[in-house]
Amino acid sequence: MRCHAYLIRSERYLDIEEVLLQQLATASREQVLDLIGRDYRRVELLSGEWRLLFTQPRVLEAYRPTIGTSQRRVARMMAAPDQLAPLVNTLWQHEIRDRWRAITFGLQHLTCALPLASGLVGAVFVEEPDLWLSAEPTHEILAIHPDVFALIGTQIRKLAEDGDWAQLARLVADHCDSSVEFTSDKWLGLREQSAAKAPALVRYMDGFLTPPELHESVIAAMRQMLDAHVQPSLDAWLRVHADRARYALVFRDMRREHSRASAPLLVATG
Repeated sequence: MRCHAYLIRSERYLDIEEVLLQQLATASREQVLDLIGRDYRRVELLSGEWRLLFTQPRVLEAYRPTIGTSQRRVARMMAAPDQLAPLVNTLWQHEIRDRWRAITFGLQHLTCALPLASGLVGAVFVEEPDLWLSAEPTHEILAIHPDVFALIGTQIRKLAEDGDWAQLARLVADHCDSSVEFTSDKWLGLREQSAAKAPALVRYMDGFLTPPELHESVIAAMRQMLDAHVQPSLDAWLRVHADRARYALVFRDMRREHSRASAPLLVATG
């Protein structure tokens, strides 16, 4: 799930501030957007970006953002025109900007926009519409750069522990370096081939996530079992992408998303 930051002229923000304070956490998305109106600048934050921003101590203390659950997916926060300083200072901290560089997309635009707007706009953060949930899930292996995994690995684990596989897939897809898609037949075939030739790979797939320190072991298992004629997409990924970094790998089994199972995350350790 992504989040949109709506930058609203101070006059309009002050008109709706009292209602927002009372209703932001509980109102529907449509009700919040009706309050915001049509005069705004919108900045989209990717799935990992808003989560990092919302969990920064200075932001938590100043704005008390609302982060929902798998039953009610919301991401809400508001900052008044005269109370933007904690948000601006967080975004402009050199150590944070440098550390977040690996995932920065919308945050860069927000970082540049807010310092010039202090006192002139208020900011309201609202989750994107739920249309993304209608996208057909697929079997995938997704590669996450180690610098990115260092930032969002905790978020990945938390969503998996909650059994929110759909939102986890959105998060990983937003921030992965590359991926391999499989039809159901190819995915089941991969498991069968692995069971016969590289049983460790089955454990990695069932574990859902392998951290960067296991990258070489996972790639070796893939190469051990691979039949390039049967799995041409995986063969191409191994040849072109696999050795570019010590990736964390997410094994996305769409059956988890169909069942919405709340199975705990099993992170492979060897």
